[in-house]
Amino acid sequence: MHNYLMVGAGGTGTHLLRPLYTYLAAHHTGEEWMLYIADGDVVEEKNLLRQLFPPGTVTMNKAEAAVLSLGKPQNVKAISEYISEENAARFIKDDDTIFICADNFTVRARIEQIARTLDNVTVINGGNEKWDGSVQLWIREKGADVTPRIGYLHPEIAVQVGEDRAEMTCVQAAQLPGGEQTIIANATSANWMLTALWRRHTNGHVLSKKQNPGPQTWTEVQFDALHGTVEHIDQRMSAHWRTV
Repeated sequence: MHNYLMVGAGGTGTHLLRPLYTYLAAHHTGEEWMLYIADGDVVEEKNLLRQLFPPGTVTMNKAEAAVLSLGKPQNVKAISEYISEENAARFIKDDDTIFICADNFTVRARIEQIARTLDNVTVINGGNEKWDGSVQLWIREKGADVTPRIGYLHPEIAVQVGEDRAEMTCVQAAQLPGGEQTIIANATSANWMLTALWRRHTNGHVLSKKQNPGPQTWTEVQFDALHGTVEHIDQRMSAHWRTV
């Protein structure tokens, strides 16, 4: 069984979901697979401006609304919870592929902490602001990092900024500012996350014995949609990436 977990069903998550589902159905022809979508938030009217929810889903849980948007297929299930310190290990297992589409540092740090205890896991982390963003492909095999972990060039994920949404009541979460993002940046981040998965499945991350790390073997993409720029980075260019 191939298990996938999408954490966050908001701006980036809803743009990733349908092409991801289509890709997985084609990639796993004849194989069993499951896609889980985790989000404890609810759909609000303001979300409809850049998140792909139909109007009839306002006040629904986002994970449940996301599954509904696909027609409730049997191999897609909603987890109507935030990923918290208490439940993270229950949802993130060995051999899973995790897509981080959440909009806060805490959940990234929490997922990284759990993933570092696993032998085999793939984490694809996508994040963006108004116009720019980045996507990382982090792979662990046989208990070792094959590509750098999320926090290697992004130590900011360990910084506690505000309250943990998993610890907040629905009323408290509803009072949080939404952050300034655009549908363009969300869609761009989602596209690169799907590309990262394809590179994982086609071994695009693997270095041959004669190959040096470089833009062609990227483990991270940084983009600026406003200026139309994309930078491909292979963080393994540093000789010390495994030790940091």
